[in-house]
Amino acid sequence: MMKTYNSLVFFILFSLFPLFLYGEEFSISNENSIVSELRPGQKISVGYLDITTSEDVKIIKIEADRIDRIEAHSMIMDGEIMKMRKITPELIKNKTFKFMPGGNHLMLFGIDRELKAGDDISLLFTFQLKNKKMFTKSIEFKIK
Repeated sequence: MMKTYNSLVFFILFSLFPLFLYGEEFSISNENSIVSELRPGQKISVGYLDITTSEDVKIIKIEADRIDRIEAHSMIMDGEIMKMRKITPELIKNKTFKFMPGGNHLMLFGIDRELKAGDDISLLFTFQLKNKKMFTKSIEFKIK
């Protein structure tokens, strides 16, 4: 009986340990979360935010209701030509990653909803931790 009890305690402790390690202690903070208002006839918009995490993570997915896809992009100017490419942002522990005009930003494609100034929109971010575990968080953006 005691051997079974000890095995059960051992199993519970080591099964739940990762949850404690990346549950309560893992945190995400964000500021300046903005999505641009849709222009008439457009189905594409752009988003910006400053995001900081308590662990090294990758943003592997971003989604929202009634939006076909959301991608993280980088943008550089090559002379007079703007070049954008899709990226998988890697956030460094306690260092703010900035999605901003003229640099890294979010692109929202196939928007099938109204985005008007003053409203809010939630985007669901999926993060991958170094140990390959996934963590999701909904982040509120102000539409401007």
